[in-house]
Amino acid sequence: MLEVKNLSKYFGIKKAVDNVSFSVEDGKILGVLGKNGAGKSTLFRMILNILDPDEGEVLYNGEKIDTKVSDKIGYLPEVGSLIDSYTVYELCVYYGKMKSMKTEDIKKNMFDLLERFEIVEFANMKIKELSKGNKQKIQFIIAILHDPDLIILDEPFSGLDPVSVEYFKNTILDLKARGKTIIFSSHIMSHVEMLCEQIVIINSGKVVLQGNLEEIKQEYSSKTLDITGVIPETVLRQIAIFGKVEDKGDNRYIVNLANKERISDVFRLLYTSSITKFSVLNISLNDIFLDKVGKSYDEE
Repeated sequence: MLEVKNLSKYFGIKKAVDNVSFSVEDGKILGVLGKNGAGKSTLFRMILNILDPDEGEVLYNGEKIDTKVSDKIGYLPEVGSLIDSYTVYELCVYYGKMKSMKTEDIKKNMFDLLERFEIVEFANMKIKELSKGNKQKIQFIIAILHDPDLIILDEPFSGLDPVSVEYFKNTILDLKARGKTIIFSSHIMSHVEMLCEQIVIINSGKVVLQGNLEEIKQEYSSKTLDITGVIPETVLRQIAIFGKVEDKGDNRYIVNLANKERISDVFRLLYTSSITKFSVLNISLNDIFLDKVGKSYDEE
């Protein structure tokens, strides 16, 4: 299990990560979401022991992450760190040796993964000769080459075509099934919803929402109403006491209630209005992100 406890990091007077805490059990995938500059990369680097926290600690299976523990971690960064002058094979050997792997294990794991991604023919090609998508595949292969127990994937689907995305998703799910602990960040909400059981949303370095994704969606959906009808302004002002009212035009309103117990109150207020639709809205993860952060993730 990975435990992040009260983690904070300053850069000068700016607090890039502010008292962040969460945990991820073995065999689970945690989605970490936030706008660009929210503190995700800084958080990942502290987990990886690249940066020292100013406050708090990171534990993996009860141990602080040091050189010994870091050999159990795989990391795919948002910005690639491949050496263009190396061949794929040379690069795998280089990174494999950094993770204390034997040469024969490096070769075996490398060819198994190259075959999985259907790029065996790239083994002796230089990195600079590969497309952006194939470089991303190699970056992923390097991240999991040593069969790590904890895997951090920062925007893993960047630059991939739909077929390659499927390869990545299936591989991630296989790793999960084998009991790996995975932290996952992506701007593509459908991938987060499909892969992650737990989410943490960070804004300006602080956790603004965390928990089980399905439970969060159910809670949000039960508080969001989709109403169509002719509603007097006086009634709309009364409804606004219970939550935020958004005028969508054409007599349609989205009401985000402070709590779901107010649904019956809203219904009573609409008794004298001419209502053609009154339903609980099926809310998306992007809607939740927008509510907590103030900007849609895919606008980034």
